[in-house]
Amino acid sequence: MILTLMLVAAVASPAVTTKAPPVQLVESAKRIPMSDEGRAIAAKMYSTPDSRTAQITSDLVALRTERAQMIVTPPVDIDRLEALLRKEEALTAEARVRADDRLLVLLRALPEADRAIMLQNLLNAQKVPVAKPGSMPTR
Repeated sequence: MILTLMLVAAVASPAVTTKAPPVQLVESAKRIPMSDEGRAIAAKMYSTPDSRTAQITSDLVALRTERAQMIVTPPVDIDRLEALLRKEEALTAEARVRADDRLLVLLRALPEADRAIMLQNLLNAQKVPVAKPGSMPTR
């Protein structure tokens, strides 16, 4: 009864429209302090788009949309859902492998100093704790 009254009150009350501030979809990229040579190599590497990665992204969006539509319209065919999840899993894994392969090609092409900077940046991005010498617990 209370829920019904709340719903009626919500429908009867005029909607307040406020304009929300625009959402920033992409954060500004942090600048990695590489040499000009390293920047040129990275720019050349990443200026060539990977068409398969674009296709994977498109397929993942379509799969997730299909999964969402399937879930909101019961009854849910669990076997079909499983097939969609497995396909999504395979596409996600392929995308990760392609990204890692591209990163490895870049790292191999970079001068040693830039490679160290790039690897440190990757480590910082993952926020992986690094043990300092002498800080390991002893038994």
